[in-house]
This record gives sequence, structure tokens and C-alpha cells, in this order.
Amino acid sequence: MAANLVEQDYTVHGYDVDDKARSSADVDGVIVHKTLEEAVSTLQTPRTIWLMLPSKYVDATLKQLRPLLTSGDTIIDGGNSFFKDSIHRHNDLMAEPIHFLDCGTSGGVSGARNGASLMVGGPKEIVKQHEHIFTALAIKDGYGHVGGSGAGHFVKMVHNGIEYGMMGAIAEGINVLHHHKDGLDLNINETLKPYQHGSIIESNLMNWISDAYHLDGYLEKIAGEVPTGETEMEMEYLIDHEDVRVLDAAVLQRKLTRIEPSFIGTLISAMRNQFGGHKIVDKEPVDTE
Repeated sequence: MAANLVEQDYTVHGYDVDDKARSSADVDGVIVHKTLEEAVSTLQTPRTIWLMLPSKYVDATLKQLRPLLTSGDTIIDGGNSFFKDSIHRHNDLMAEPIHFLDCGTSGGVSGARNGASLMVGGPKEIVKQHEHIFTALAIKDGYGHVGGSGAGHFVKMVHNGIEYGMMGAIAEGINVLHHHKDGLDLNINETLKPYQHGSIIESNLMNWISDAYHLDGYLEKIAGEVPTGETEMEMEYLIDHEDVRVLDAAVLQRKLTRIEPSFIGTLISAMRNQFGGHKIVDKEPVDTE
């Protein structure tokens, strides 16, 4: 996302705890800093700080950021934070007042680089001030100011629930195809082509699973266990509070792969890895002795 902004003539200052991430950003034209304090102090006020972090690190980072900021600065959380946490952070920071916007981000790595889907929550006037950033980062018609504080991450949470169900259905369907592959002499790569183009189930997810099939030996090395992702706790919240039976089944489907690995688990892991670089569990090497 930083490289995307640089290409659109934004001056972007960046910091990451990881040396490789800093080196990569430097190559892409980001002005890289060795510390968070250095990065913040370089910015002119009022500052705009975009956080792109695993949700469990947001509060610790805000604690580190807070004394570095001044009234009128804005923090945008573009990660997968729980919407109630975002509401609390907004209310807490307004005492300064430091503005806080929550931005649900979708589209995977390719979306981040070439145009993402952005669901933004926060006060209208503050969102409006930063709308040029959201429209620069979003694919055409892919940005929406969806509501007040917390709404961006709430809408993204519901999006993730839909995504869980879609991924589960795709994996189940392809698993059925494999069960009948020999009997019907099915060519899976050819089968996926009409699924991808012009069908009702045409989607990025279908494209990503097709990509996985075209990588030699890729699916064969993935164990049939779907690792626990950072959004699964949010999915449990939706299951407990809303009428989401498909999501309930999709979460159970993933949990069962951790007890009994399956080809369905392999397919879901492949899709997650293709769009977001999520970790996969490698198959244990076969003992040939």
C-alpha cells in the first residue's frame, strides 16, 4: 500500500520492526526510518499515521504513538481490529483530541499493491479530510465511508464472515469434483475455467484456487489443516450474536481440519495463502526407508 501511494506521488514515511520489510519499502521509494519515534517526528503537523498491523499489536503501538502525537493528528487503523475495540480507541483518543478512523481492508496482497477494497468508519468531516488517501488506495468504486466510528471494522468483519462461507463452499465443491475425477475422467483445470468466467460463482477466490492448481507441486505440499487466523475470534462473535448458520458451518469446517486434516483443508489453506500470504502447514516429509 505504501508503494502504491509512492507511485501516485505521495511522500510516504515508513517504519516496521522487521528489517526485510524496511528494506523492501526502501526499494519501493518509501522514506524508511529505524524507529517509530523518528518516523513520526519527521512528519509535518497535522500528521496522518496509517497502522497496518495484526490486531493484537494495535493497543501496544497506540501506547507508543500517543505521546508522540499532538492535537489534530489522525490515526487510521487499516487492519482487522474488532469493531468494539475501534469504538473504544476512537473515544479514548478524542480526549487529546487525536482523530481515529477504522478502515476495513480487503483484496489481498495484489489489491494492496494495485487497488484495494476499503470500508471506512469515522466522523464525516475527518473522513472527508483523508478521502484523497482512500480513493488513491482503492480500486475504482472500491472505497466507501460506511458509517461512524467502528463501522469500518464491523463491515469488514461481516465481509470476512461471507468470505469464510464462500471459501468453504468452493473447497467442498472442488473436493466433490476430485471424488469423481477418475470415474468421469475430469480435467480439474479445464473444469475451473467455466467456473471462473461468466458463471454465477465467478470470483477472485475462484481465480486464486485456479492459480494454485497451475503451480506445479503447490497443492501437494500443503497439509490439510487450516491454521487459526486472526479473524476467527471475530467470527465466533458473529456466530454467538447473529443468525449466521453458513458461517457457523464454515468455522466448524476449519476447526475439524485441525483434528482430521483433509483435502478441503488443503484447498482453503491454498486460497488463504494465495490472496493474503497467510501461512500454510506443510506436509510432513514421507519416510522412504
